[in-house]
Amino acid sequence: MAELSQTFPLQRVDCSLPLLHQGLPTSFSHSDIFWIAPDAEQNPSSDPTGSGTARTLSFSGLNFSKDTDQNECVKVPQKGDQISQHYHLRPSLLADVQPVAQSLGFLPGTVYVLSGLVFRKCLISPHTLPVFHETLFICTVNKGSEGHYIQMLMDSIKNSLCSLLQSDAHITLNLSEMEVGTYETTELNDFVTSKPQHNKSQYFICVKTASYPSAKGSCVGTIAAAPSGLVNNDLGTVFASVNLDLLAMQVCGIPDWRMLWTLDERFLNQFGKGELRSFKSFSLYPPSYVHDVSFWVPEPEQFDETAFHTVARRVSQETVVSIQLLDTFQHPQTGQTSLCYRLTFQSCDKALTHQQVAEMQMRFREEIQQCLHVLLR
Repeated sequence: MAELSQTFPLQRVDCSLPLLHQGLPTSFSHSDIFWIAPDAEQNPSSDPTGSGTARTLSFSGLNFSKDTDQNECVKVPQKGDQISQHYHLRPSLLADVQPVAQSLGFLPGTVYVLSGLVFRKCLISPHTLPVFHETLFICTVNKGSEGHYIQMLMDSIKNSLCSLLQSDAHITLNLSEMEVGTYETTELNDFVTSKPQHNKSQYFICVKTASYPSAKGSCVGTIAAAPSGLVNNDLGTVFASVNLDLLAMQVCGIPDWRMLWTLDERFLNQFGKGELRSFKSFSLYPPSYVHDVSFWVPEPEQFDETAFHTVARRVSQETVVSIQLLDTFQHPQTGQTSLCYRLTFQSCDKALTHQQVAEMQMRFREEIQQCLHVLLR
């Protein structure tokens, strides 16, 4: 924010933003959304969106329940359903931009800053986060000048990242123009991927350091023109979305996103008073355990791998660090398809026992059979 304020008039939005939204989001796949069904019996007059005075809510849809289909924790509402009874955790702060803009009256050329938690279902990986802190920089501009403002945002953010990462001698900042959908990395699940307007560019903010020396680096954000009419039909809109959790991992050399959520004092004491410094691992060789699971799927094209990973996250309490597809087999007579996956269990801040992992594996087998309608082998 300090860096951008040198180039743009800047205003931070400090109003409360709702965690829950009602209805069907249009910019994200339904299978990537955390759906929630309020318990009407326990909350007859509550307001789950957070706009009212209710503070305590009970949700029946946080866990898989009988009201499921094979892709979702809570059955996705369809046309004709009572949409008012369905809510989802916000997958992006872009969902809050329009009501905030109407309330504040966005001034053209001023960058407004929104920050908060967002939630997305995603495949399991050390660098893909089901919940993370997003900072959104958004600005309304005259139509036709979007490219100029995107370039200004790129320059300011690049200068800011260089300042944050200046102690690392192997920094490569790659803000590259790409066609939407051609840059297939799991990291991009953590960003707004709404399509830019016609003839407008979308850029991914990629950072490569000694801590993350992969060829593509780590993508910590995106810069693009927002969908037409998001804020004002007469003006264009540009935005930059930054994943603060991934950026913190880069700055401090933290290898696993789960460490950002630990309550272990050995971690917290390294960052007293909010100081950014290099992380020193206190668990060099945490034990890991490998378990395989095989099952028949009703229809291969209908099997939702994201939902499969989501069940693993929940059952294992985030101790599954890797899921690999080992084998696919089709029965020559029945035509049924069987999948075999390998799960690796490992905690980031404590030692798991054989018994703990065995119990989680058995529970996982039961859950995927009930929730994803597979037949265990």
